[in-house]
Amino acid sequence: MKSGIIFASLLFLAITSLTNYTQAITQTEIGDDLFIFVQTTIRNSDGQLVTYLESSKFSNVKLKLLGPFLDFEGSREETPTFTINGQEYEVIRRMQSKIFPRDDLVASTMLSDVVDGKLTMIIRFAHDGYPVSEGDTLLSMWTFIRPVS
Repeated sequence: MKSGIIFASLLFLAITSLTNYTQAITQTEIGDDLFIFVQTTIRNSDGQLVTYLESSKFSNVKLKLLGPFLDFEGSREETPTFTINGQEYEVIRRMQSKIFPRDDLVASTMLSDVVDGKLTMIIRFAHDGYPVSEGDTLLSMWTFIRPVS
């Protein structure tokens, strides 16, 4: 009886993990040809690591704005490329930083750009909130992988 319960529990965990893994793979790709990944660190004014977050799941993705943004960013400097199954891909990496002027709570990591003269959000990574103090520094590394036309 005990071994039956353990086996059923393990089977449930395996199916749940496989389902979550499959959903994660599906949700990491924005379109069939673009992959985005962000890593965010927060360091206090002494340089000590306070928070580390990473994700490839996003909300509020504005693909119409993201395409021109990547075209511009890709043209600014030579981007590394690699080939998989005959398809060439480019890797665009951009850093974003901010020093917090006051105590606050941060609950998302956003990539914005100036569109028609105003700062506009292009993509957002919503996450659990974390507190920041005056003088803390945020550093986000955005990585975009897309096929070369």
